[in-house]
Amino acid sequence: MAAAAGPLRQGVSLRVGGGDREAPAAPDWASLHVDLTQLIAARVLATGGFVDYVRFRAVCPHWRAAAASPRGRALLDPRFHPRRWMLFPEGFGRFPGHRADGGHARFFDLSAAGAFVRVPLPELKNHCVLDSPDGLLLLQRDGDSAVRLLHPFTRDVAEFPDMNCLAYQLHQLEYELTVGPLYNFKNWFYSTSRYLHQARKLCAAVNITATGAITVMLALHSIGRVAFASAGDAEWTISSWKMNQLDRALPYQGKLYVVTWEDGLTHVSLIDPPPPVPRCEGEELPSVSALPSPKTIVTCSSDEIHLPSLVELDSEILLVGYNDSSFSHILVLKLADLVLGRTMPVTSIDNHVLFAGARSLCVSSSWLPSIGGSVVCFHAGENYLAQYNLSTGTWSPACDAHLMLSPPPRPCSLIHHMYTCCDRQFWNKGLMFCFKAEPEWWVMRSSRYGA
Repeated sequence: MAAAAGPLRQGVSLRVGGGDREAPAAPDWASLHVDLTQLIAARVLATGGFVDYVRFRAVCPHWRAAAASPRGRALLDPRFHPRRWMLFPEGFGRFPGHRADGGHARFFDLSAAGAFVRVPLPELKNHCVLDSPDGLLLLQRDGDSAVRLLHPFTRDVAEFPDMNCLAYQLHQLEYELTVGPLYNFKNWFYSTSRYLHQARKLCAAVNITATGAITVMLALHSIGRVAFASAGDAEWTISSWKMNQLDRALPYQGKLYVVTWEDGLTHVSLIDPPPPVPRCEGEELPSVSALPSPKTIVTCSSDEIHLPSLVELDSEILLVGYNDSSFSHILVLKLADLVLGRTMPVTSIDNHVLFAGARSLCVSSSWLPSIGGSVVCFHAGENYLAQYNLSTGTWSPACDAHLMLSPPPRPCSLIHHMYTCCDRQFWNKGLMFCFKAEPEWWVMRSSRYGA
């Protein structure tokens, strides 16, 4: 009985009822071979994502030593990008960096139930959030408008040219194309201010080259152009071409997919990152390449799908739209099928909920089990936030509020918070989604978060 009085040591015999049977020894997980530990760590990172990998490394010193630390390389290695994590929109004036949050921000896992993490981010005290490509935070610093790419969990940072530089470049480009050389300081000042406001309305994509260069593409939807720069560049390079409806761009694997519709046709286009330019001998920096023109990869009629959005589900791109102009049913198609000339509606999205908007999200239904297999969207025909059940083909309200003129009083439903993520004009400003027009820019610019 002396042995049973304290914690059992490995190999100690435990006699039950006078028998001689020995209890199996507890496995010593810390003794796993380092190669096997590294293999398990790689699987955890591939299937569970960044935060599960961090938890794996925290189990014991042996596992921590066997699995590479993400700190210092979390931006350079796309495997460490927290793609499944989204900055949670607190709403009601609580923009990211609000003093009430004490230098912290909340993130929620799109693929797991109840997974919130509260992360210390003192950078938000003097930065505003522009976008969240691959779960990273694209920030603009107060004062000098420097653009920075921040990993929210490791706080690794990459520096990019500032927004004032981009606004001035856009001003130069547009005025040289329309009225010739710059001619008036007053005109330059007000025009550059306008371009600065418009340049903050963006969708970003992050691409990591084979040589380790971090390149960011900005789809500037108010201007219709795409700009790009690599970390450490002195200025942005702006596309020579224009494109409509860039607000619906989907960043995917470092590229931008854009869906546009006009004259009864829907086009899906691909914008590739700039090709790498080899450095010439003796050059300190390589010359800058031009951004390739968009490539149309699919064209279909509105009879096949009407007013679609793009969303990623399990590494596959879907088009989510209406079956026709009556807005009676939601239709989900695979982009890969359309590329092959097939129109095969998706009838099941398993344990997921699709939030369709300017930025569409795929969320695990473990967050919202009552609406699993549904599409949540702002119903174009009836003007309310609705959920559409793909299996039954039925509509129902997604929340109690109407959301046409103003957001509902707090507390808001989790569905409403998640749908706010679909509209960048609300998500990053401490506002809750409603269908009214965004606040006028000369009012919003009075606060540091008026982007």
